[in-house]
Formats: sequence, structure tokens, C-alpha cells
Amino acid sequence: MADDRFTSTSDSDSDSSSHPPPKAHSERHPSLYYDDGTVVLSGLTQDRHRQYFRVHKSILARHSPVLADLFALPPLLAPNPGSSKTLFAEAYDGVVHVQMPDSAEELASFLNMFYDPLGTAYKRFDPNTPVLVDGALKLAMKYESDALRHRIVSSLEADWPQTLAQWDARRAEAVLLRSEHSLQLSGRVNGLYLDDRLPEPASAIRVASDYAVPSILPAAFYTLALLSTDADWDAARASPGGASRHLRFGARTARWRLLDKRDLMRLVHGQKLLAAHTRAIGTDVFGARCQRGVKGCTKARADCWKYFQENAPNSMDDPLDILHDCMRLDTLFDVLPCAACTSEIVVLAEKKRRELWRCLPAVFNLQ
Repeated sequence: MADDRFTSTSDSDSDSSSHPPPKAHSERHPSLYYDDGTVVLSGLTQDRHRQYFRVHKSILARHSPVLADLFALPPLLAPNPGSSKTLFAEAYDGVVHVQMPDSAEELASFLNMFYDPLGTAYKRFDPNTPVLVDGALKLAMKYESDALRHRIVSSLEADWPQTLAQWDARRAEAVLLRSEHSLQLSGRVNGLYLDDRLPEPASAIRVASDYAVPSILPAAFYTLALLSTDADWDAARASPGGASRHLRFGARTARWRLLDKRDLMRLVHGQKLLAAHTRAIGTDVFGARCQRGVKGCTKARADCWKYFQENAPNSMDDPLDILHDCMRLDTLFDVLPCAACTSEIVVLAEKKRRELWRCLPAVFNLQ
């Protein structure tokens, strides 16, 4: 039953001398306390202070059958001798008050979604989005608000590609952003480092794992696999110098503390397999001899692979990126294998790249 999930209390009622007046307005949420609200929900903050939210039953009930059932229950009434006015036994500021079992931070995240229908609070590519939606997603599932959950999941999926074409589009955008930041001496654009303008993988993994959003896990794990455990989000922002200098030059970081043992085991497993995929590029794509016997062609293939090993445009840890560059050899080298071999390399690289993307769930033990 819906009412088993809640515990009501008797805090105050400003309309009766039998109840103390409402507590200071500082305990009311600054933006989610509406004078015309028909119910007050409350929860404890992290510092154990109670925070109050005055909202509208009709809005919440429309999107949550659990809350609709709760609000359908008749409120307890308090005796009011000598007056014809009805008093609620559980009240705050003259309306029914429900003390929720959820934290104030979770309630704020959840309730804000009902009053922000366009989702303006969550910006595209914002690395903080998973942290901000955590409470809302948790309560959307708890209170069976399916439409709200779908909206939150869509926001997460917009930042994490589910197809190789989407991955390439995001990669191109990231390259442009990196170029934009490299032109600034401070490394900042509008006060933000590059790391502040791209999705952060560890928090995405945490939210996706906790609340069943498997669609974003392959891309998030692949992104995390490219980062060093020394590249820590919190440490990079803890001191004005030191690690923050790396942010100035476009370093990427992750909230490593959010990962559990299973996440880390998946990551290590994936990194080993990605390294194997990278090594296989040398043999499968560049290792074959020229079948047409063109002089110098086999050496040219070997030289191309040697270049990738010694001067990879990004990282040898990123086989998707290496294979992408294999598909555009003419932009990287003056001396190429013969036309037939070059074409063959492009076809093989494209094929291996598609295969790698498809098997990412297996690479990171997500299946």
C-alpha cells in the first residue's frame, strides 16, 4: 500500500493556537515552496535539518500513481473545541504535511522536475548531470513516475552515444571544443575548462548501474578506460595549483570514488581487451603482404603501423580512434601503400571498428 512508505508528523499549523507557528522561512526550500500549494512534503537535509516543500497534489498525482494513492487517503483531523474550522492533525502552514522517508536533496531533485518541464536545469554535455539527476531518478522509480524517468533517461542518453555514428559525432564535437580551449592561455572558455564541458563517465556509470540505464554503459566505460586513475575529478579541483594545471591543458578527469568493486573489475577487464584489439590492428590491418607485389608496398604498410605506435594522434589506448585514423591514411602520410592496399586497409579498419563497437558490452562484461 502507498501509505506504508510514508510517516506523517504533526509539526505546526499557523491557523491554530493549539499548534506552534511555522518555523523560520530559511527551512523552506527557496524555490519549491508555493503559497498556493496544497500539500507540504518534508525531508531531512544532510546536516539533519528538516526542509519543507509546498507543492501541488494535482501535479504530483498526475504523474505518480503511488503519490496519487497517498493523497487520496483522508487526512487525520485534530479536535478544535469552540471553533467550526477544521484542523489537520498533521499540518504545516495550514495544509496537510507529509514527512517523507526521502532526503531533502532527493526530494528537491525529484520535485524540481515537475516544475521544470523543459529540463532547463540540465545542460547538454554537463559533467554534473548524473549527480544532479540521481535523486530524481531514484524517486521517479520509487514512486512509479514512468514519464519522469523516461525524460531523465533521455537526458542521459543524449550525452552518451548508443551508436558508432553518434560516437563519431560526439568525438568531432570534442575535437572542436579542445581546439577552442587550446587557443586560451588560461585553458578556460567562459570560465570553464574543457573537462567542465564534456560528460563525466564515472558518475554516469554509477547512475546507470544503480537505476537500470544500460544503454549508456558501453560508451561511459570506454571513455573511462582512456583515463588514468590519477586523473581524479575531486583532486583536480581541490587545490588552486598542482592538478588544476592539468585541467588548463585539456586534461580529462573522473569521479573515481563513485565506482564500486564490480565497476573496477569490469574496467580492468575492458582495458585488457582494448589493448588486445589495438595490438591486433598491427597484424590484421597492416601485417598482410601486398598481394599484387607492388615494390615497397609491404614496407609502407609496416611504416604506417610504426607511425601509429610511435606517434598516435591521440592514444594507443583508444583503438576506435586509431581505426578511425586508419580510414584516412591519405591525410596522415605522404608515402602510402599502393592504391589497392590502401583501399583494403580502409575497408578492414571500418569493419574492425564496427565489430569493436558492437562487442563493447562484452568487452566490459556488461552482458
